[in-house]
Amino acid sequence: MKIHQLATGSAAALAFALISAVPAQAQFGIGAGLNFNDLDDVDTSSGSATFDESTGYHFGLFVNIGSGPVSLRPGVFYHRTGTYDFPAGEELDLSAIEVPIDIRLDFAPDSPVSVYVLGAPVITFPSAGEGDFKDAFENIALSADIGAGIALELPGGGLTLMPELRYSAGITDYWSDDFSVGGVTVSPIDAARRVSKWMVRLNVMF
Repeated sequence: MKIHQLATGSAAALAFALISAVPAQAQFGIGAGLNFNDLDDVDTSSGSATFDESTGYHFGLFVNIGSGPVSLRPGVFYHRTGTYDFPAGEELDLSAIEVPIDIRLDFAPDSPVSVYVLGAPVITFPSAGEGDFKDAFENIALSADIGAGIALELPGGGLTLMPELRYSAGITDYWSDDFSVGGVTVSPIDAARRVSKWMVRLNVMF
């Protein structure tokens, strides 16, 4: 079974486990936004593979558990990262499934407008799709998110808008060690092995 199939299956299993464990008083939500990626070029035996897109997008779902100043907000998000162009003409289309486990601190939980901060360990399942890049990435990577946002309860009490800014710092390697693509050896340098990014996201909680 290919790496990306394993990763997708693992992410789906985690999502199912999260939903199954949700208490009755929890609130569900959806989120989407842009990610501004900090990715370096990687060296090959015939030049460098150039990262072409600094802006990607993401979307997913989450559940908010707890109603006081501290709550838990696990989620599952799809991230479209961008593409690498390799000297021999190959193109790597990079995406990932991310599972953030947000710990949220709300400064005015009973107010219709509140500022909050968050921190989160994030489990990432990189995917390069079909083809020559199936061995280019680790099966699982870890990162840490920090962020801040505003919770705005809409009139009627049914929906809460939560625009937020997040920064994600890679903790473990994203790229694998040396691998081959079309007979060309690829050697990601240490600075390129981990992925960091800024994110802007709009969440809607029900």
